[in-house]
Amino acid sequence: MEGQNRLCHKRKVKGFTRLYAKLVKQLGRDRVPALRSRRSTLKFPKGSSEGGTEVQAISDEGTSTKNTTGTSKNFAPKWYTCRSSAFLQDEAGAVSTYLILILIPVFLLCGLLIDVVRWKTAQKEAENAVKAGVRSSMSAFSPALQAYGLYGLPEESKAGDIFTRTVQGNLSAPGDTGGFRFVDQHMVEGSAKVTPMYSLANHEQLKGQILEEMKYRAPLIFSLELSDKLKKTGVAGNLGQAAQFTENAAKIEKLLNERDAKLGEAWDQFLRIRQMSLDAHPFYTAQLRDLNELSGRIGLHTLDEVRQSLQNVKTEIASLKSQISSINSSIAALAMAGPAAAQSISALIQEKQALQDQVTEAMGRMADLEALLQDILRYAQLIAVLKVKAQKDYDDLSQRKDGFLAAMKAGKAANDQLNAELGTVSGASGGGGTSSGSEAVYASVQRFDRQELDTWEAGVSAAVSLFAGVNAQIGDGLMFTQQKYATMTAGLDGFHQQVGTLYTKHQASQEERIGRNQRVEAAKREERTKTGVVLDKVKRGIGGCSIMSGVDPHEAQYHSLLGNPAAAGDTGFYGAYMALNQAGSPDTSVPSVDLDSADGAGLSALKLFSSLGDMLGEVRDEFYIDEFAVSRFSYRTLGLHKDPHGRVIVSKELSQPEQHPLTNQEVEFLLYGARSCAGNYSLAYAELFAFRLAVGTAEALTEPRNEALAAGSPMLVVLAAVTEGALRAQDDLEKLIHGEAVPLSRKFTNNLLTLYYKDYLRIFLLMHSREPVLLSRIQALLQLNTELDLASANTYISGRAATSLRLWFLPSIMKTLGRTEFGGCVPDGNRCELMQTADFAY
Repeated sequence: MEGQNRLCHKRKVKGFTRLYAKLVKQLGRDRVPALRSRRSTLKFPKGSSEGGTEVQAISDEGTSTKNTTGTSKNFAPKWYTCRSSAFLQDEAGAVSTYLILILIPVFLLCGLLIDVVRWKTAQKEAENAVKAGVRSSMSAFSPALQAYGLYGLPEESKAGDIFTRTVQGNLSAPGDTGGFRFVDQHMVEGSAKVTPMYSLANHEQLKGQILEEMKYRAPLIFSLELSDKLKKTGVAGNLGQAAQFTENAAKIEKLLNERDAKLGEAWDQFLRIRQMSLDAHPFYTAQLRDLNELSGRIGLHTLDEVRQSLQNVKTEIASLKSQISSINSSIAALAMAGPAAAQSISALIQEKQALQDQVTEAMGRMADLEALLQDILRYAQLIAVLKVKAQKDYDDLSQRKDGFLAAMKAGKAANDQLNAELGTVSGASGGGGTSSGSEAVYASVQRFDRQELDTWEAGVSAAVSLFAGVNAQIGDGLMFTQQKYATMTAGLDGFHQQVGTLYTKHQASQEERIGRNQRVEAAKREERTKTGVVLDKVKRGIGGCSIMSGVDPHEAQYHSLLGNPAAAGDTGFYGAYMALNQAGSPDTSVPSVDLDSADGAGLSALKLFSSLGDMLGEVRDEFYIDEFAVSRFSYRTLGLHKDPHGRVIVSKELSQPEQHPLTNQEVEFLLYGARSCAGNYSLAYAELFAFRLAVGTAEALTEPRNEALAAGSPMLVVLAAVTEGALRAQDDLEKLIHGEAVPLSRKFTNNLLTLYYKDYLRIFLLMHSREPVLLSRIQALLQLNTELDLASANTYISGRAATSLRLWFLPSIMKTLGRTEFGGCVPDGNRCELMQTADFAY
């Protein structure tokens, strides 16, 4: 009993707690008084829904309420007290009630699960139907594009109808008798919609389909036709080495010519200095000798002194002559006096004789003074002439020396660069290679030691400085003494001797240089003439299009492709696709081949194919596109190739390139983009000649002619090789354009490895890899050949359709639960509409 009371007490407390919480929830905390004692009264404020009602706190006896009339009412629930009613204590029918409470939710859950399974099944069925419809609609591709291995849905295709039929056909159909259907689903009328996207006018879409189309064929052809024949046989490497040798040869030849030109200028200036030495030495030697003799006769006399002495002598002679005249007059007077004056006359005659002796002496002195005066005047004149002449000669010598030093400075710099470059290329070529035979020419190049040139430069400066001393002494204005004469003579002789010594020392090497250069230039002219004859024939053979009336029969096609130049703003199909893909300017060009000179032809040909080995390193996306172009479109020799048995090789491509409007010139157009057949053929012809020229030149460089090696000119070796290569290339060219195969190389490979014209187009496409340009030209040709605008040829499609499913239990359950949507299913009555979308691309 005590245990029962404790259990009863616990129930009372638990029931009261629930009741109190319910009151707080309904009335709010502020309107429910706090419980203070075991028997407190709960009073509700007036105006409340319980106004005037008091609630007595729970006690062991229970809880009661008292209204305003004083009537009491039991407030606690019947189950709250231990003295419960008999109904609650009666356990009859408990199992049935329990089963009803449990099974009804289970049945509802089963109905829900059944509809969910039906809904999921219908959803999967609709998804598969839409996917099948999208895939089926892709079968409406253009047959014309399919011949090229490309797939696109044209705008006028029946893709929408196919999609609708396929979706309807893949949904669960009712039985023949209209019997039970677990999934009752049909397509909503008008909900089927197909949206095509991403046309072949987009470069990425076109490229993706080309890569997919050529993923098996392109690597195989790349390996068999290009990599194995060009790289594994070493031809590409040999071309690269030949190009490197040619580049080095051109660089060394430039330095060699620059050095020889500057040394030639220096030698010319030195020859002028030597000629001045030869002319000046005898002249100045004679003049200085005369000047020395005059100086010896003049002594310390001055011009004024001699002139004064001469004047004095002349006065003295005049005085003596006056006295003699007076004596003669006296003698004449005394002679009239007779014999008495004989003694006086005799005395006067003696005096006169003495005076005449004095006159004779004075006349001698006057003659000496006059001769001395002439010597002084000649001395002064000679000094003046020598001053002017020596200064002029020194100025000329200084100018020649400055020219010599400037040329020598540039020549030494070029010589240093030449020697360094020769050391570099000789060291780099130590391992041999294709052009190892030609590299022997480096050893024959004439070299000059830097110390030798420095000594020559210093000797010329010293020689001119000796003459500068002579010129300074002539113009110093000092007395010309014997010592001065000796010094000037020694300086003049030293100048002459030193110039002569330098000339003797450098004459042989400079004359060898001049003679070698003359022989080399003559040999170069001969080789250039031979190559020029071949180049002229090649230029005359460029073209090849049959235009009998002077009008290009393909002019209309080229106007469609590239636009009509006469119509402003007309860029043709090509320009439109370039603009659509924002690929830049449609005006593009490829590296040109110089056919105007032998030097340019050889250098440009080898340079053009020098990097071929690097391009053959691995199969790239570009080659897939290149091979697509070569295989799907026509070219010059299509239909001319023959197998080893002499039978014509017929194209088996579905695109039927031999029937295209742009007959036998499409690949050339893809390569060069010229506006005429002749323009495209010309560029292909020139590049084909360049490749064969490069191979022939590389072959000739392995065995150069001995006379070319001995000449010591690397460029002469190159020109001789270019001449041989041009002659071979001309013969190969005629065979190739007529559909014949020629050996890739007669020296690097055996004659069984041959290439056709088509193979060279593959090489040229690989060399001029310009993906946006090539793709736009391919698109232009596709539109020309299929008459289909690729902007309307879509490669991606998105299909959408709605289906309606009849539901069994879900609508009622959702209504009961107050839900309007379940997992994307929006019930409409007893049906649910499902929307499905699927995408597919070629």
